[in-house]
Amino acid sequence: MLKPINSNSMKKTIVLISVVILSAAFTISKSKQFIPPGTVNINDTLFVDETEISNLSWLEYVQYNKTKFGVSSNEYLSSLPDTTVWRQKMSCNEPYVNYYFRHPAYKQYPVVGVSYEQALAYCKWRTERVHIALEIKEGKRKAEDSNKEYTGKFKFGYRLPTKQEWEAMAMPGLDKVNKEKADKTKSPLYNSIVAWNYANTLKDNADVTAPTKSYWPNKLGIYNAIGNVSELVAEKGIAKGGNWRTYPEKLNIWNDEVFEKSNAWTGFRCVCVVKK
Repeated sequence: MLKPINSNSMKKTIVLISVVILSAAFTISKSKQFIPPGTVNINDTLFVDETEISNLSWLEYVQYNKTKFGVSSNEYLSSLPDTTVWRQKMSCNEPYVNYYFRHPAYKQYPVVGVSYEQALAYCKWRTERVHIALEIKEGKRKAEDSNKEYTGKFKFGYRLPTKQEWEAMAMPGLDKVNKEKADKTKSPLYNSIVAWNYANTLKDNADVTAPTKSYWPNKLGIYNAIGNVSELVAEKGIAKGGNWRTYPEKLNIWNDEVFEKSNAWTGFRCVCVVKK
């Protein structure tokens, strides 16, 4: 359970946590190419998150809004996921209502219960915060000024992938090494209904969602493009990839899933477009 912040010093500490983590995560490739934190390279200007957005990442977003704008603010309240989605049909599990989003045990699980509009707002927030983290890393801004608005020119931006982008990054299968591991263990490749039969015999399988870095990544290094949680795309009302409750015959990258409102089986990942 998250403890309330009772002092200004604690508030400043919380605000800086994400900035410090982001600053440490920046990498430069051998060709001096900038690589956004937590992403894999698709082409010269397009990068995609290697995992679905986790509860921990969303909690940082929520805590930032709570600290900066206040517990009664629209910014904070509108960033909270709907945890009651676990009461919906085929996802009814009352303990998850209270524990899935906030309990430390689920910090690396994919965030669910978020709307399309909330995902867009997160992408916008992330773009600004990563720019600020980069300024701090480059010595252009002091860490204690991390809460000040970013006024520079945006060099890159996070957003939801288009359907075409999502399908392209999800298409590559497992590389040879991971395929051999999967064949050897005879375990499911994805987290879906087909994996439920293994839940009582294999340690790493889940009864609902699984941690964002579960199973094997595809050839691009992307985890759980198929299964686990369906993923929102830029085209409103559509999700892709299937999820923990999807039947095998529908578990492919081409199916468009209708997304009407937040639920317990849909999350998202971002792409990052770097401007030349």
